[in-house]
Amino acid sequence: MGTLVGHLVPGTFFMLFGAWFTYRVYLRYFTCLRAEAVLGDKHRARYRNTASFRCGCCPHLPLEGILKIAAAAVGMTGEFATAFEEGQFKAIGNAQHMSMFFFFGLNGVLDVLTHYRMPLPPDMDFVSAALALSMEALLFYYHLHGRSPMDVQVHMLLFYVVVAGAVAVVLEMCQRTNVLPALGRAYFTLLQGTWFYQVGFVLYPPWDRPWNQHDHSEMMIITLIFTWHNAIIFVFMTLAGTVIYFHVKALPTSALYHNLYDPYLYDSQRTALSDFDSDHTKNILQDSEEEEEEV
Repeated sequence: MGTLVGHLVPGTFFMLFGAWFTYRVYLRYFTCLRAEAVLGDKHRARYRNTASFRCGCCPHLPLEGILKIAAAAVGMTGEFATAFEEGQFKAIGNAQHMSMFFFFGLNGVLDVLTHYRMPLPPDMDFVSAALALSMEALLFYYHLHGRSPMDVQVHMLLFYVVVAGAVAVVLEMCQRTNVLPALGRAYFTLLQGTWFYQVGFVLYPPWDRPWNQHDHSEMMIITLIFTWHNAIIFVFMTLAGTVIYFHVKALPTSALYHNLYDPYLYDSQRTALSDFDSDHTKNILQDSEEEEEEV
């Protein structure tokens, strides 16, 4: 990871997953609100958090977990391949990065096992996600010995973001019907991705003039840039939520059933919709659509 590309690759993964979380959380939340309005109080369609989300194109495959495993495998392979000097493994930093990727791959494995309803202890998908972020934070915190002040600064800001993401995952697990922790996880995943990019361009700039990593005024600029990252992601998520809200509002009522159905939600450990009978609810939604067409 001690190169520009080494920061851009994990940054890209985090941004893609953060955008995916944003889309799926908003889609489920607004769909539940609209379905609840259609079904009435007797058949409530309550929002509920899950650690992973299905893909609409392949609802019966745990694509999110598979992608996590693949991304972790690519990261570990890249770190291992670049850790050798004269035939000897000398880059301890690469070993730390490989450990970080391993825990995210482990989270992907738990996502897959949860999808296929293996007999696991409750909430292991959430626990493995929190563990992966906690181990990442630990590795970054003790990754800075002998570094320049700016190097320490950018990595400590990343450390705070990762810790915040781990806290969001734990809150999401404990408060299943509260959408805010889920949006928090999406927010901090996006922020981690964009900040990985920023760290790469600060420490390994592709242009001629590098940052003065011992200059206090330039370190203040770094802090200012970090606040801009937060502002941009907040605006992005607000706009995304607005677009998805109007998208769900424009959907025919029968389409709500397909958005509400999620294999991750219906097992012995969790129920997404309180008092939810899938066949009966599907009929209600279809009847509502027929009434709208008659009007």
